[in-house]
Amino acid sequence: MTTKLALVVDDSRVARMMLCKLLQSAGFSVVEQGSADEALSWLESSDQTPLIIFMDLMMPGMDGLTATRQIKNDARWQSIPVVLCTSNDSEADKLSAHDSGVLSLLSKPPEAQQLQSILAALSAPSVATEEKQPSVPEPLSPVEIPAIPSIEEITAQVEQQLLSSWLQQAQQQTEQQSQQIAENIARQLIDEKLDGLAARLSAEISQQISNTVQEKVQHQLNTQTEQMQTVLLEKAADAAETAMQNLNQSNHWQQQVAAQTERWLASQQHTIEQQLITALQPRIETAITEQLAVMPDAVDPTTETLQQELAQLQFQQNQLIKRQRMTNALLMVALAAGVLALLQINLF
Repeated sequence: MTTKLALVVDDSRVARMMLCKLLQSAGFSVVEQGSADEALSWLESSDQTPLIIFMDLMMPGMDGLTATRQIKNDARWQSIPVVLCTSNDSEADKLSAHDSGVLSLLSKPPEAQQLQSILAALSAPSVATEEKQPSVPEPLSPVEIPAIPSIEEITAQVEQQLLSSWLQQAQQQTEQQSQQIAENIARQLIDEKLDGLAARLSAEISQQISNTVQEKVQHQLNTQTEQMQTVLLEKAADAAETAMQNLNQSNHWQQQVAAQTERWLASQQHTIEQQLITALQPRIETAITEQLAVMPDAVDPTTETLQQELAQLQFQQNQLIKRQRMTNALLMVALAAGVLALLQINLF
């Protein structure tokens, strides 16, 4: 019994499922592998040889081209045709696939018509399993009746159409979500940049405003200090001038007071001298009369005695005059102290 076996290698489970449905609808049994390494391991260990291999181009680990070169370099598998599945059929991919010995390129998601064309290009209609049975020719039917698709085929075609539509919708939604995510990330980055720029500008403007305000305040302080110094100098000059005027007036007043004091002391001294003379004159005359009456015959001794008493009286008079002068001097000192006190009061 012969079977048609296909090996599908893709890391995407959805992509494997879509391709498996199309291959099963074409009468193939399918073996699925999730990576190139798993596919090579299966080829090494399996007793079956696939009729065709569908290899995804971009896979984690070993890519599809590398796996295809290893298959083509092995004598056991180099006759197996390999179809490279890719969503980007650029000229560079086509050239690389041709150099690697790829039979054809199949777009992702796969289209049923393109897959039928690839399957129709296969040179061998089938590959038997390792335990081959002798082929028995089948008799031709006398009348060719068009084959009626089975329920499974119809179901597979419907599923393929629905799955393709669903994949397109999912791809569109994924693109929209990716675009939305990219826009959100870009907006977030722009907002962060704007926030940082705003913070930096705010700090710079605050610093400039602070420097400007500080300069203005310093300028105002300097101006006010200069004005206060000018006013203080003017006040000091006025005070000095006033003090000099007061000093001049005080000197003039002091001179007036000293002159008046001197005149007053002279008049007091003259008055005291007159009073002393007036007070002592009767006593002198009385003493002279008494002496003359007691000793009328002793003229010379009486005269000598009178002269002595007169000398004593004059000495007493001189003592009184000296005491008076001392008193006047003390009065002068007291007056001078009072004048100095007045001068100090006027100055301060």
